[in-house]
Amino acid sequence: MRGPGNYATHGLGWTVKQVVIRELVEGKKMALCVDTEGQYIEVTTALQRTGITPEAGQTWLVDRTYGIWSFAARLDLEK
Repeated sequence: MRGPGNYATHGLGWTVKQVVIRELVEGKKMALCVDTEGQYIEVTTALQRTGITPEAGQTWLVDRTYGIWSFAARLDLEK
């Protein structure tokens, strides 16, 4: 039996990523994002943990706390 944590912490790859939102797909409640390695990933917009509405062009940290990629924190990297 596995110890504390969820399945994302047990060998399935990164559990936190920095992404830039490219497009919001409202019908699917998903955002199409690109991570720092250039890979596209879908992030759910159905979970609202921050109270900030994601918008195209924003930079976010996403994680798999709930099993799927969801927005964890918005990064304001502007100088």
